[in-house]
Amino acid sequence: MKNQSKEGRNPSASPLETYFQHYNEKNLLPLHMPGHQRKVEMGTALPYAYDYTEVEELDNLHAPEGILQEAMNRTAAYYGCSDCFYLVNGSSSGLQAGIFTLLEEGDEVVVARNCHRSVFYALSLRKAKIHFLLPEFWEDFSCFGSVSLKEVERMLREFPKSKALIFTSPSYEGVVSDVEGIARLCHENSLSLLVDEAHGAHFSPKRGTSFPESAISLGADLVVQSPHKTLCSLTQSAWILGKGQRYSREKLSFYLSVFQTTSPSYPLMLSLEKATTLLETEGEALFSHWKEVMESFREKARTLSYFSFLWEKEEACFAMDFTKIFLRARGIPELRLGKDLAKLLREDYGIESEMHSGENLLLMTGPFISEEELDRLFIALKDIERRLGDEKRQKPGDERGKQAEEERGKEKGDEMSELIEGSAQSLQSLPSLQSKILSSALYQISVADNTLQILEGLKEGEELNLRDGEGRICLEYLSLYPPGIPLLFPGEKLTAEKIQGIEALEKEGIELQYSRHGQGESGKLIFQKNKGNM
Repeated sequence: MKNQSKEGRNPSASPLETYFQHYNEKNLLPLHMPGHQRKVEMGTALPYAYDYTEVEELDNLHAPEGILQEAMNRTAAYYGCSDCFYLVNGSSSGLQAGIFTLLEEGDEVVVARNCHRSVFYALSLRKAKIHFLLPEFWEDFSCFGSVSLKEVERMLREFPKSKALIFTSPSYEGVVSDVEGIARLCHENSLSLLVDEAHGAHFSPKRGTSFPESAISLGADLVVQSPHKTLCSLTQSAWILGKGQRYSREKLSFYLSVFQTTSPSYPLMLSLEKATTLLETEGEALFSHWKEVMESFREKARTLSYFSFLWEKEEACFAMDFTKIFLRARGIPELRLGKDLAKLLREDYGIESEMHSGENLLLMTGPFISEEELDRLFIALKDIERRLGDEKRQKPGDERGKQAEEERGKEKGDEMSELIEGSAQSLQSLPSLQSKILSSALYQISVADNTLQILEGLKEGEELNLRDGEGRICLEYLSLYPPGIPLLFPGEKLTAEKIQGIEALEKEGIELQYSRHGQGESGKLIFQKNKGNM
């Protein structure tokens, strides 16, 4: 076979590249990750020219001494911390390495119930004894609020042998907790603090700036961030920040080598370094503009009659990240679920959302978002109200809105009340029956046993229908995905309340991910075999 010159090679695009080109030609507004939102100025070509291996001049991520160490030092200096390690296996690898650094096998740990599943995978491997910390639950939006200082204080009193506390701030929905107060309580009780700040890489190392202050500046010992989510690095890139004397740098470096590939991607590392450069050169100016754009959208959104936004609950939490747009339609029967609104925005207005779950829809913005782009979203929502809203009904919450909601609730009451017995009666204060059902389901599933040691997720067991598994020990994870928060754990007993909750969520079309089943195979779980069956 003759050698082919570069000029003689077939220039046609690969199938995946062709698909990407067609997708981009649709000109969808990407209100979702990654944070760079495929802006032209960020570059579009695959970075073959920078796809290296660890040759002498290019340093080695697992033993950095040169240019990579200098780049990570720059990031650490920006955040005012002792250490920064680049991650090429995403935030998950940083969380897992951080957990193995802070805990020995079998240690006790306090963990917020709404942590990402990668946290629980690592705790399972570490055979940790988990004490669940339950943040406040907001029934009207079926999501968790801030972690309460009072609850942290209670948990540390009840479980004094705990070695560390782990929680997420900001949450996937944008809810922020009092990291400074929680860090103080942890350190007073000799605990280390690990914060999953994956969605907060844009949080500032200084007070009084456009966005909340970063956890690493507020006393956390280890903090994991995903700049690809809210800044401009490539997907799968992240970093872990460390400050103080409550962790071993040597251990952290070792476990990062354990949990990360031995062939780290230089384009990913380059994108992290470029994110640092962006922070250094344009950070606050860029974020100030971002904040102004979001405030302008919020003002316009106040005029909408049929959409409720999570930021309306600002007073109910410690703080909120307003770069997230978490909303739900109210009083429009055709848009009862978030997936209905997501489909309408995509097909009729060319707007792609980040996530839908139950009645909720999440849209994410990035530092390069423009007022014109969010005007496009606002005009779409306004047009949806014109097309589908009933002018005779006012925004849910006023008298006519309440009356209309009650009438719709009566129409569906019999069917839904059969699904979760008594849930409608126990949650009468919620605005719609659907919200009652979904919030009850999510909350009932999330209330795990106060203390749990997660079993190995691949132990041999038997597959049973949910109803047949009541009272049995589950041997797999069941996760709400996205955002990847486990609803059930291996080692947890399946109760009647949890069964009712799972059935309600699946009936509403909420995506649940079974760790040992294919996508879409629902209604069954793997359970520990009874002694008589072994």
